[in-house]
Amino acid sequence: PSRILEIMSATSDIQRNNPQLTVECFDYYNDVFKTEYAEYVDEYNLCVDKYDGGYEQVLEQYNSVVWDLSNSTFESCMFLLDCDKQNNSENALSCYSTEGPTYSKQLSNVAANASVSVSSLRQQVETLVFTRDQCCSATSRNYEIRSGESYEDLQKCLSGENPVPERSTTTTSSSSSSSTSTTAANPTTTTTTPSPSTTTSSSSTSSTTRSPSTVAHFSSVE
Repeated sequence: PSRILEIMSATSDIQRNNPQLTVECFDYYNDVFKTEYAEYVDEYNLCVDKYDGGYEQVLEQYNSVVWDLSNSTFESCMFLLDCDKQNNSENALSCYSTEGPTYSKQLSNVAANASVSVSSLRQQVETLVFTRDQCCSATSRNYEIRSGESYEDLQKCLSGENPVPERSTTTTSSSSSSSTSTTAANPTTTTTTPSPSTTTSSSSTSSTTRSPSTVAHFSSVE
């Protein structure tokens, strides 16, 4: 809007002398600005959509890792809980003291592997974020260049330096009728924000028969 006001101020004398030209110029370039903005929105949203798709793929890539760590954790804990099934407290305590260190090491390995995996996952996500931001910046820059050139053309049109461009027309034909229509853009703008969602599902499993699916809320991993 500020650029429009600047242009109108700079060409006010010409507008008063030739109001018809002013109307024709604004009418034409209004459609140009709308089209350019619609293209910008589409390109920007494409950058965001690519990020969203890549982010979901990265999460799915690590589902199997979570599954393996879940099973290892379950098995270690179940072995220790079996100590409680000894026939007396002496044997139970002996079991815990003997088996505890062994399975504690396994749980430490689970934590170490999880740390490595989450670092790798986050690094991949950071790469996706960087690519998305670069894409959005390039899209915004290209839009500024295109719209800037169009504003200059509008000013030249208002000043009479350039004639009002002819509108491009598209002819469509069908078996019953043919029509010629003027192309004009009137886009509906939607802003998307990367907001990955997770779906949670619960399942009832007996701890004495098989390991629980702790990644069931991600996806089903065979």
